[in-house]
Amino acid sequence: MKEILERNSDAVREAGRQLVEIGAELAAGKIDEALARLDTARQAYPEWEELDQAAADIEGVIRDREGMFAVQHILAEIVGTVLGSVLRSRLP
Repeated sequence: MKEILERNSDAVREAGRQLVEIGAELAAGKIDEALARLDTARQAYPEWEELDQAAADIEGVIRDREGMFAVQHILAEIVGTVLGSVLRSRLP
């Protein structure tokens, strides 16, 4: 995840600056203005598309890891069952 953010560091910094400004408007209760600024920022900063892609990449990595851990868990259970069966069959 860190590598993806580092590869997109310029987009991350710019998005952070814009989010602070939008957050300040939201904190002041200026919801319409904040949403308008968000829309303007999306059009003005194509880097946000890169940031969206980076976020999607991170989510994909997390899903892949979760899937891998699930498979490893299942395989460990199978191996444990087989080993247990073999060991029990050798008991007198």
